[in-house]
Amino acid sequence: MRAAFVVSLAAALCACSSAPKRRPIAAVPAKAKAVVRTAKTYLPEEEKHRAPPADCSDYVRKVFSENGMKLPRTSVEMSKLGSSLGSSADLRMGDLVFFSGEKISKTVGHVGIYVNNGIFIHRPSVGEVRMESLYSDYYRKRYLSARRLID
Repeated sequence: MRAAFVVSLAAALCACSSAPKRRPIAAVPAKAKAVVRTAKTYLPEEEKHRAPPADCSDYVRKVFSENGMKLPRTSVEMSKLGSSLGSSADLRMGDLVFFSGEKISKTVGHVGIYVNNGIFIHRPSVGEVRMESLYSDYYRKRYLSARRLID
């Protein structure tokens, strides 16, 4: 009886070790959550009295400024800040996501703020601030990189 228990325990332990290992979920810093909360206040349905940002980088700069962080004016300059993320799978709330512009290229032409679950918030070239999926055909084809400014 005892031998059967040991064998079944060993088999169970072997099965567990072959399961895929998950990445530990890192805690999201309070400042990153605050940045996303501020970013959402620019959505047209949230605060109608806010003046709309001039463009995507103006939007990101204003959001970060309201949270005590000074950023440069252009998306190209922003793309050189912080630490580079190896993959879009490493994205965390408050990270900056960079895309090529209207034409698909390797040149940064657009920036947004990562919200969560594949969603980012940005000010498109036409229209108001909105949230969109990184995985839509348009943005998936233009995604270039991401940077983490808040550790």
